[in-house]
Amino acid sequence: MDLHFGFKPYLQRCGCIFSIITVSILAILPGFWLTAFGNDSPVQVVDEKYQSANKKISLEEAIRIAVEKNPFLQSTRDQVEAALGSLRQSKLYPNPVLEFLAEEIPEDEIGLNQSQNLVAVSQPIITGGKRGLGIRVSEKAKEKDEFDRDTVVLNVIADTKKVFSGVIGDQDGLAIAKETEKIAKGIYESENLRFEAGEVAITNVLRAEVEWSKARNLVSHAEGNLQNSLKELQTVMGIPEETIGGVTGMLLSRPGELSLPELELKMSNNQPILKASKKNIEIAETQLSLEKRQVIPDINVSAGYKRLSLENIDTVQLGVEIPAPFFNRNQGNIQKGRALSKKAKSENQSVYNDLLFQLRRNFNSYHVERKRVMEFKDKILPKAEESLALITRGYREGEFDYIDLLDAQRTWAETRISYIESLKSLNMFIADIERLAVTKIREQ
Repeated sequence: MDLHFGFKPYLQRCGCIFSIITVSILAILPGFWLTAFGNDSPVQVVDEKYQSANKKISLEEAIRIAVEKNPFLQSTRDQVEAALGSLRQSKLYPNPVLEFLAEEIPEDEIGLNQSQNLVAVSQPIITGGKRGLGIRVSEKAKEKDEFDRDTVVLNVIADTKKVFSGVIGDQDGLAIAKETEKIAKGIYESENLRFEAGEVAITNVLRAEVEWSKARNLVSHAEGNLQNSLKELQTVMGIPEETIGGVTGMLLSRPGELSLPELELKMSNNQPILKASKKNIEIAETQLSLEKRQVIPDINVSAGYKRLSLENIDTVQLGVEIPAPFFNRNQGNIQKGRALSKKAKSENQSVYNDLLFQLRRNFNSYHVERKRVMEFKDKILPKAEESLALITRGYREGEFDYIDLLDAQRTWAETRISYIESLKSLNMFIADIERLAVTKIREQ
């Protein structure tokens, strides 16, 4: 008994020590495996990038990331920052010039005691309002760069929406391909059972197996298309090295009616590329006014103190320098300014005509595709669904043969795919119209 009671606490102490050692080993084991084996460690470590790779993003998230990360858009922001620097520099007045001059220094005595010493300051004075015109040119150039940045923002958003629509369409296409594979597999299994029961010939089984193989290939092709679309979306968003697991949301299928005159008016009033083009005209005209003012010479005023050491006399010097515009009256730059002003006006008209053409073309394509989508959704798709359901039920009951079921399955799949392609096209036209008219098109 004494041995028993003496040995039990010992076992308890050993058990406690064993538990502590076990917990310590479990605590340090992941670090040991990672140190010893690196990525081949049998310990599974949760990777944040892996989690983000499986995350699906919405259209709003994709646009936010694209506006933040797109490198071309960032370059336009940098250009605006550079324009702000140019504007700041244009407002600075020319620096005065300080002058110190020692003349007639004797050779036998180096110093300023026997020389004539001058200390003076000169200041350029800009005349004719040229400084104000230069500031106005810089201000308009900054505003033009801001409109260019807004144009790139619209383009990036439109491109993101278009590629995003493609991803949604490819996701739906993959779902249809998998559903087609499921149907083909069911037909194959059904035909195989009927063949074993002696109800159909082996040719039915072989045909069903071929269709099943085609359906599997269709799934592989759809998966490849989806991956390519996701890579394109990542590139447009400015994150080509990251991975997106997919997207969420639905394509617009019933957008509202649009009015072309209203869209044209919105484009004329709000399109930043048009505003940038008009700003180019203002820049050219202001620059022409500045070139004309360059004929008026600037004045250089100077004042100084001169010490005549030999005569022991202090003197004051005043000076005014005015260039005489006899030969150079800035004729060449004035001619250049007139030509650039005409060029800016012609380019503005060209930009407007091109935008108007794009808007009208997308408007017409939008209405054609919108009608096609509604025809699919209201008439074609329901009939294809009903036909497949009826023939499938009749096939199970022996009313239809394998060929009828196969035709119904193909019609259903082709109709769904055509509908998705039409939806993708419609949403891409919507993105272009929104970009051109600077407006938002919503579901009806």
